[in-house]
Amino acid sequence: MTRLIFLIGLFVTLIGAAAAQPTPTPLSSDPEIIAMIERLASVPVLYNFDTLAVRDTFQLGQRLGNRANVFTKVGDSNTTNGDFLQPMGMKGNFCELGPYAELQATIDFFSVSPIAGEANSFVRQSVAAIEGLSSAAALDPFWAGKGCEPKEGPLACEYRLIKPSVAVMMLGLMDVRYQHAEAFRRNIEGVIQLSLEQGVIPVLTTIIVLPDQERLSFADSIHINNHMLDMAEQYGVPVINLWAAVQSLPDYGIGPDRTHLKAKIGEFCSFDGAEQEYGGTLRNLLTLQALDELRRTVLSG
Repeated sequence: MTRLIFLIGLFVTLIGAAAAQPTPTPLSSDPEIIAMIERLASVPVLYNFDTLAVRDTFQLGQRLGNRANVFTKVGDSNTTNGDFLQPMGMKGNFCELGPYAELQATIDFFSVSPIAGEANSFVRQSVAAIEGLSSAAALDPFWAGKGCEPKEGPLACEYRLIKPSVAVMMLGLMDVRYQHAEAFRRNIEGVIQLSLEQGVIPVLTTIIVLPDQERLSFADSIHINNHMLDMAEQYGVPVINLWAAVQSLPDYGIGPDRTHLKAKIGEFCSFDGAEQEYGGTLRNLLTLQALDELRRTVLSG
């Protein structure tokens, strides 16, 4: 019930923000981009979680030996930053769940060791979470690290090493930086296909680029997010629509470097209001809610 109240409140906040402020203006007046923005704004924050593909993928994963209570992280520096999910798995009282106390059950569920030497999925240093990782690099053996086999990309390597049931991923920002927006569609489809073949549920996360960012193309980021939605709908896989969720946050949840999600020490997982100020905290909350949704409806059988 608390989660439902949060989602309703967030929706009302987004509608109110849209009424108070115009939709962010893209770098061009291209009507195609404007239509894409409107589509993004209309997609629920937690989207496509209850699909046949999600359930079938989990069942395949169980037959392949994947572990229901293990997940992994895939992404660039927004994912490798120590503020993303890690405090939830550390010893000590680092999180204040506030009105989301029921999420503790999901933290407990995933608090098992995914591999020798690492306490749980929250603190694991995924070989598929690398600073500068693009959608192409996730599949490229050149980017694979310790423990990976020849001709094995980071994503395939991570799946083999820990046999997760879920992969929480945020890819695309580096594709914007490298001006590979059009190639992203092909690459993210490859990422999804590999995940499904391995019985791993891929949870995509939309990206945020400031409308007035000089070094990154806002229009490219909108294209990438729409490619993501296209692939999610085609394959029936979940999406955390972080782009929509941050529209009501100061500076769209982006920090002073104008690239990374904003975070504050001590507020990484304090869900008593910090999620309305910091993009990093909001992403942690939404990711935990996404994992909670999967735990309750699929992973727990």
